[in-house]
Amino acid sequence: MTNPGGTSRRQRRSQHFARQAQAEASSRPPGALEAEPRTHRHYASRQGGSFAAIGVRGLKHGAGHIQEEWRSEFKSWPRAVKHYLEMRDDIIIGTLLDALKFPLKAAQMTTAPAEGGTAGDQAAADWLYDTMHRMHRQTWKSHVDDCLGAIDFGWNLSEIVLEKRDDGRMWLRNVDPRGQETLERWKFYKEDDRRDEVEAMIQRDPNTSALLEIPMSKAVHVTFRGRKGNPEGRSLLYSLYRSWRFCKDFENFEGVGIERDVGGMPVAELPESGNVEDDDITDLENGLAGMRRDENEYIILPPGVKVVPYGSSNKMYDIGAVIERKQKEILGRVFAQFLKLGMDNVGTQALVKGSQAFFNLALEAIQEELLEAWNLQLVPYLFSFNHFPGMTDYPTIEWEKPGAVDIQAIIGAVNTAAGAKLFTPTDVDEDHLRELMDFPELPEDERGMPRAVEEPPMQGIFQPRREAVIR
Repeated sequence: MTNPGGTSRRQRRSQHFARQAQAEASSRPPGALEAEPRTHRHYASRQGGSFAAIGVRGLKHGAGHIQEEWRSEFKSWPRAVKHYLEMRDDIIIGTLLDALKFPLKAAQMTTAPAEGGTAGDQAAADWLYDTMHRMHRQTWKSHVDDCLGAIDFGWNLSEIVLEKRDDGRMWLRNVDPRGQETLERWKFYKEDDRRDEVEAMIQRDPNTSALLEIPMSKAVHVTFRGRKGNPEGRSLLYSLYRSWRFCKDFENFEGVGIERDVGGMPVAELPESGNVEDDDITDLENGLAGMRRDENEYIILPPGVKVVPYGSSNKMYDIGAVIERKQKEILGRVFAQFLKLGMDNVGTQALVKGSQAFFNLALEAIQEELLEAWNLQLVPYLFSFNHFPGMTDYPTIEWEKPGAVDIQAIIGAVNTAAGAKLFTPTDVDEDHLRELMDFPELPEDERGMPRAVEEPPMQGIFQPRREAVIR
């Protein structure tokens, strides 16, 4: 685009910068060097050092509300929460969420001392385990269940509450959940270098409407797929919304279609004379709309009016197959389609194992998210009030892998490795295998003996024999 004088916008900008450079050159003293180009060093010096951040995360927010959503159904957080609560009650999505959460809640959790290995490190790890399991009217597993709510809503926040006990230490009283539906807004830092970071959650009490500010420094905040530091993360149910909505609508259509196919759509034939009162037509419309094939089915007709069934079109759709496909899309979102393979009498064992392998990877990824939140938020907060002499670093919370152990695969691997002389079983290995198979502990008088096996007297009978040796 050009102006009336004939110069374009780009030409005017070029002329402006040329005049500016000429003015700077004329203002320099004779013999002075040209100014240094504005490189990364120039911007680093203006930002307070070469290691300071220059860019921003790019999270769009205003007045404490995240403004990243493009779907109209989820732009308002209260409205999004209503969708998530309704979706959780769907039978397929509920099964999917339980399949994700139950194995994680069943896996055992322990604490491990710091790598320094001092007596103080061990004492700190033992105390951490005790305080996790001695909360006031709250179990650690219930807290884990609260944190797993981040899968449903995209995030979860639990407030850390401490209490001083008889030994003088600040014990963990509770890690109280703060309902996602009570979120009013987020409070962001005002400093330029931290304006993308959340300082606190502003909660509205649903009973008194009071606003409560919960600092992030005393909370365990878990996000699921939180892009650009989004404190609300991204719910797993968000990506399932379209398929779920199709299933919901088609199931309603299917129910109505079955009902209409049995009795047909009722059609009222009015007399040609048209001598029907307006009130009678209104009552007739209401009666036809509420007609159902049940024990209370009846309708009272004005004189001269007949009701006849009207069949649907001959074009048929297999709505059940469409619903099945959408349900598989929902389960396939987290590689859980193997949950329906047996129901449909299709699929191979190899396909089931492959799907389960990816599903287990998804479970382990969720574990890592929660462990990072606990070890980076909860543990440092606890030990900022509790110090153990000789402690070299913080203890950590550890979590066993979820799911059942394939005992046959482990025994086969041990036998193969031992037969090829690549592996020498020890008492520690046997203790581990006995624990996995829930066998009794190895007797103390049999420790330190080699694992020798006699030839079975009959095929199919396995009789172990131990020989005492000096090691």
